[in-house]
Amino acid sequence: MKCKIETCNNSIWSSGLCKNHIPRKHLAKTKMLTKINKTVKNVDNKRNISDMNAFFLQIWNKKKQHDCENCGKWLGNEPLSYMFDHLLEKSKFPELKFEEENIMLVCLECHDNKTRGFLTDLVRAKIDEVRKSFDKSLSL
Repeated sequence: MKCKIETCNNSIWSSGLCKNHIPRKHLAKTKMLTKINKTVKNVDNKRNISDMNAFFLQIWNKKKQHDCENCGKWLGNEPLSYMFDHLLEKSKFPELKFEEENIMLVCLECHDNKTRGFLTDLVRAKIDEVRKSFDKSLSL
């Protein structure tokens, strides 16, 4: 099946739209971060969502260019949450959730591919680097 957008011939991904036309939620601006008061309950960590957004924005602002670190595609002017991929998943390694070395800026396609287990050599190498960096602190 094809995307609902008249001029688009991409395959449907969700809600009758292709991955290029599904609305994405933007990260909250730094001024808005104080208004977000939802907490993420975690055994090891009780930081709130605004902490994660602030962490992502800090990484975004450090970068001069916003290109996918895997394929080189330009990511745009606004950071979106999917662009910040945890190399070692935060569900399995919550202690690395706020480690900048564990974050890779990626496009949606590269994030989806990694999540589904289709890793490029570059992503494998970066994961290995993170594992080596935090080897003593990780419970592997």
